[in-house]
Amino acid sequence: MAGLNSYIKFAMVAVVAVAVALFILQINSKSKRPTAQAGWIIGMISNNPNGLRNIDGFKEGLHELGIGEAEGAKFLFVGAPTPRDALEHTISQMVEDGADLIFTAGTPTGVAAHAVTRESGIPVVFGVIADPVSAGVMADLARPGGNMTGIMLSQNQARRLEILHNTVPGAQQILVPYNPEDPAPVSAAAQLEDAAKSMGLTLIHAHARNDEDVTKLLTTVSEEIDGIFMLPDSTVNRRVNDLMQVATERQIPVSGPSTAQVEAGAIMGYGIVHREVGLQAARIAARILRGADPANTPVETADYYLTINVEAAERIGLDLPETVLQQADVILREDKFDD
Repeated sequence: MAGLNSYIKFAMVAVVAVAVALFILQINSKSKRPTAQAGWIIGMISNNPNGLRNIDGFKEGLHELGIGEAEGAKFLFVGAPTPRDALEHTISQMVEDGADLIFTAGTPTGVAAHAVTRESGIPVVFGVIADPVSAGVMADLARPGGNMTGIMLSQNQARRLEILHNTVPGAQQILVPYNPEDPAPVSAAAQLEDAAKSMGLTLIHAHARNDEDVTKLLTTVSEEIDGIFMLPDSTVNRRVNDLMQVATERQIPVSGPSTAQVEAGAIMGYGIVHREVGLQAARIAARILRGADPANTPVETADYYLTINVEAAERIGLDLPETVLQQADVILREDKFDD
């Protein structure tokens, strides 16, 4: 009997020892998971000024989710838009600096990140790429299959053209300026053709591949133009203040692809709020940093808002239809336009 009791005691001690060992192993394994306290390194980059708002929202969103500098995270960001021809070099430097994840704002930036990181496996969250499939960074929005996922734009440029038409019913010829080498505005422009025909509108496509082209475009706007339809295009949007100056002097209504252009003097916009896109992307990034696989993380679509600028309309002598005002999500009574 004594031998049996000794055996039972030994077995109980062994069970306890194994349980303690498993508990310690579990704690150690958890401690080895990437945490902000352990020092996540997060790259952030944009090729256009509006993208800086996305970055602000992204960083704010991560902070709210417990991933901030106070918690030990390190952010790699040059503090200003990166020129298009320097995007791949800057992203490569982030990879060399040990980035655990890279956030990109703007289609050209996301395309550059794809070129640099697709073999490395470093997660990339974009916010936004206008159309990730046409941009060539993935084939399936529901299951991206690689190292990239994020936020895309809705395919609703035709709806925005319809709102402009309802806002300025007498407009016939609409100038559509964009860079034909950027997949974002090219995809957006393709959405307009059928809608324009159904409304009896003539679209004047004006190509601007660089800043010099934009300057030439702004100095040669035809007297026949009744409206300007801006696309999600960093080349043209970088000169939004100059474009608004010309449009105001000529009393031409402008429609923008986000609230940023409306704040700058466009009469209306139906599109994203840049900060909110950043917040949305931060939620995806936090999940990936905590173990989710970007290959199986579906691409999300940004929320859209109809924003009307009453002051801009008054400045060009345009009476806004009550039906359009009633549809607005946001109505601006003052803007940042400086004449």
